[in-house]
Amino acid sequence: MAESTLSPFVYWGQTSDMVTLKIALSHTEDEEVTLTEESLSFKANGVGVKGNNLYSVNLNFYLPIDPENSRYRRTETCVEFQVRKTATEIWPRLTEERVKLPWLKIDFDKFMVEGESEDEANNRQEEFNKDMLDKITMELGDKGPSSPKGSGFKLNYMVFYNLFQFIGFCYIVFSLLYKYITQGNEAKHTAFDAVGTQIMICQLAAFLEVVHPMLGLVRTGIVAPLAQVLGRNFILFLLILQDPRLQERPIVFYLFLVWGTVELVRYPYYMLQSAGLDIPVITWMRYTAWIPLYPLGLLLEGTVVFMSTPLFVETGFFSFALPNTANMAFYFPYLLAVYPLVLAGAGYFLMRHMYQQRRKKVGPGFFGPLLSSKKTR
Repeated sequence: MAESTLSPFVYWGQTSDMVTLKIALSHTEDEEVTLTEESLSFKANGVGVKGNNLYSVNLNFYLPIDPENSRYRRTETCVEFQVRKTATEIWPRLTEERVKLPWLKIDFDKFMVEGESEDEANNRQEEFNKDMLDKITMELGDKGPSSPKGSGFKLNYMVFYNLFQFIGFCYIVFSLLYKYITQGNEAKHTAFDAVGTQIMICQLAAFLEVVHPMLGLVRTGIVAPLAQVLGRNFILFLLILQDPRLQERPIVFYLFLVWGTVELVRYPYYMLQSAGLDIPVITWMRYTAWIPLYPLGLLLEGTVVFMSTPLFVETGFFSFALPNTANMAFYFPYLLAVYPLVLAGAGYFLMRHMYQQRRKKVGPGFFGPLLSSKKTR
């Protein structure tokens, strides 16, 4: 991994719920610390193994951590981090990547609990070593002929799911483009008739992306996929599906085309990641295509909301007035009036999340993985 600054020695230890890091850097100045759920970025001037210089540390954690409940402090001899895990378990290694970093060392003292006797500490260390060895063995077993059946099922399922979604959105995008080439502007008024069923199937299947991290099939959070899935399905099932007049508007053609184009990049990347493969150009496309497509998609979704509001005022769909058995009233156009604010907030969160992911996977440069041999996984 190419680095523009020096790396200090970093000593790490862990308990079942905490990771401790000790950066061997004294007299630090101008620290820059960025701690997210998935990574730590540290840069500072200080006295380390190469004297007084600029040093940096960049770590991608093995599993997500809780940055809000994590702390760090600077001492005269080092910088110490206490990083809270989101799940109580022993990690087989600190980093996501299976690489040996020459400056990363194990601090075995940090595995001891204060107040333990020497025998208790030794027993605890032996238990830790056994747990860690078991986890490493299971991970290595995923690639060997003696892999557990569950590991093989997980790999086959994730590859099949992402392949299914990729084929579905390929059909959607290329069908829309073919109809536009052969029918011209008329195709913009028949997009829902052409691919409406297919896009509803794909968007319903996308709810599984919220379930996958809950079952431990992927090491990601659920907030970002939940926001995207709920937002798209609100637009698709509660607005577009309910009014045939809206289905005939050209805005639906453009919206389906943008949604599909995003997924033509996203699902191949996930499919390769499920198989443990990394192709730099696919990684770059995954974390670059969103820059124009996500804002465009949000703009189109907001436009659909504004266009649908008069239709729901006229039809009264999803609205009910008193008196009724529930003894409550609800006016759906009021929700549509507020929804653009929700859309803006969710869009900001989603694009901020993607920006952080891009810096982690690609780096600050625009053509990061295409000009460097750095591996993201």
